[in-house]
Amino acid sequence: MVSVRKTIPFAVAVLLFLAILPVAAHAGGPVSLSYAIGLDGRDVSGNGQIGVAETALRGPLRVRVVDSEGRPVEGVEVRFRLIEEGSRFESFVGMPQIAQPLVTTGPNGHAATPLAFGTKDGTFHILCAPEAIDGNSLVFTVKAYRKHWLAFTLIGIVGGLALFLFGIKFGGRGLQKVAGHKLRDTVCKLTANRFLGLITGIAVTVVLQSSSATTAMMVSFANAGIIMLSQALGVILGADIGTTLTVQLIAFRIFDYALLIVAIGFVLFLAKSRRYSRFGQIIMGFGMIFFGMSVMATAVAPAKDHPAFVSFMLGVERNVGLAILTSAIFTAIVQSSAATIGLVLTFAFQGVISIEAAIPLVLGANIGTCATALLASLGSTAEGRRIAWAHTFFKIVAVLLLLPFLGKFTALVTSSAPSLTRQIANAHSFFNIAAALIFIPFVKPWAAVFRFLVKEDEVSVTAFKPVYLDQRVLDAPSLALGQATRETLRMADLTYAIYSQSIDVFLRDDETLRTRLSEDDDKIDTLEEAITPYLTALSGSEMSDDDAERSISLLFIVKNLELIGDVVSKSLMDLALKKITVSPRFSSEALDRIREYHDEIETTFQMAIDSFASQNKKLAGEIVERKSKMNLLEREFHREHLSLLSGDKEEVIATSTIFLDVISDLKRINSYASGIAYAVLGKI
Repeated sequence: MVSVRKTIPFAVAVLLFLAILPVAAHAGGPVSLSYAIGLDGRDVSGNGQIGVAETALRGPLRVRVVDSEGRPVEGVEVRFRLIEEGSRFESFVGMPQIAQPLVTTGPNGHAATPLAFGTKDGTFHILCAPEAIDGNSLVFTVKAYRKHWLAFTLIGIVGGLALFLFGIKFGGRGLQKVAGHKLRDTVCKLTANRFLGLITGIAVTVVLQSSSATTAMMVSFANAGIIMLSQALGVILGADIGTTLTVQLIAFRIFDYALLIVAIGFVLFLAKSRRYSRFGQIIMGFGMIFFGMSVMATAVAPAKDHPAFVSFMLGVERNVGLAILTSAIFTAIVQSSAATIGLVLTFAFQGVISIEAAIPLVLGANIGTCATALLASLGSTAEGRRIAWAHTFFKIVAVLLLLPFLGKFTALVTSSAPSLTRQIANAHSFFNIAAALIFIPFVKPWAAVFRFLVKEDEVSVTAFKPVYLDQRVLDAPSLALGQATRETLRMADLTYAIYSQSIDVFLRDDETLRTRLSEDDDKIDTLEEAITPYLTALSGSEMSDDDAERSISLLFIVKNLELIGDVVSKSLMDLALKKITVSPRFSSEALDRIREYHDEIETTFQMAIDSFASQNKKLAGEIVERKSKMNLLEREFHREHLSLLSGDKEEVIATSTIFLDVISDLKRINSYASGIAYAVLGKI
């Protein structure tokens, strides 16, 4: 029997031999390292993991070691080391921490170590290599997002989008200041020519920087009866082309210089010269558009590698209908197709979207922009609603017509430019140009269709109110001033009507007419109470010098018209009542003088309205010269009346006060009417 003392040393020797056998077997040959694969064939190496700063990775970093024949090797020491490409870290403070830098492989040849991120975010590389024997090395790449990265990403997108929209609005106001009356004149020259309307829509949208604003403006004009449906359809098709010019500009990758553009614009904006200041506002606005793009691009960057975001973008590419619907809803919320497409371009700049995924989003943005027109049509006339629905119809039908040919359209867009951002901008342009070419030849038949589909409102008796004033065009000062001018001319016609009829009350002692004229003055007061706040609200916006002067002139004219109405209703008609009830009656000579003076002032009043309507300064100058003639005539009537008083005629004495007051009131009306001419001349 073998003794125990001899058996134990032998067993220990055997165990030691078995322990060193795997290493010894490979002491003379290299091993091979590869990323670990699980039994089901999936990658379990942990390479490419994404986590959050100050947290541990979900899974360890795992490597597999095999020999030259592909068999797993147990007992090999593998070292994991944090590296930086090209150099060493100056400081490891805040860097990821490897829990076990040196790990020995197990029976399956696997070696794994946990990793915890520090306070720093970014992309990190971990080198893995065998410690004591020859073999290849592997590099693991992991990424750490900053804490609360999703919240910061959303804040960046929302903030960048706000800067983008503000830049469009701010720059558009600068363009409006430069354009001034040209914008209003362009719109006013609309005719039944659909091609002229198309060009007009492009021009107006370039200035307003929003096709939605142009379409809403067309709804407003139709509501006021300024344009017809067939005219408006050409304009909105042009507006859709006009908005693509902004997107084309955005597609150029110049947002790296955005702050420089803002700085240049700001310097010009502070210039004393109004001309330079306005151009500075335009430049500054465009700089803010690109700065907003830059902010959004920076915010989106962390999400581009996130599995959830990648999965979402793949879903967008696969589900065209859902992509169109999502884009349309987002555009309806922000009320800017340029903003939606700008966000798509941001994804393109970061390389996180394909042209196949981008085109459905562009199509959805084109549908979503119709929401603004539909909202603007609420409460409008049937003509205004027809424009809004026609715009929506054109967009939806154009998208539906394109869908069967989406593959060919994508190929066309892809071949149009080498850059993805330019391809996206071209897709937007090609779609809207094609839609215009399809629908513009048939705007009149389509107008007839929508007149049939959208019926006229039932006629109902409503309270007297303004017709042309529309809050929706206050963002376009020159256009809003045109609306206010139309309402003022309407007020002028009402005022002239009650003045011209007032003489009949004196000549015929018409009590019914006297009462009606007093009531008609309430309509004049209603218009004054609407126009004045409208112009006051407009003065709070940024206007050109010409528009600012015109706004002040309109306020002055409105006040003068209201004063004329008050003189007629509250003074002349009271005097007419006294004249009706006084005894003895007015002499025929006194009535002739009143009629003569009234007719002369009526001529002045009509000339004043004509000069205001046509902005005829020559005619306004004639009115100013005529004022002195009216004053001389008034003094002549006074002297003549005083000479008649000395004759002790009872009818002259009894009606003297009324006669002199009537002449005095007519003189006041002449002064107010002449004031309109002074406003036209810019001498108020």
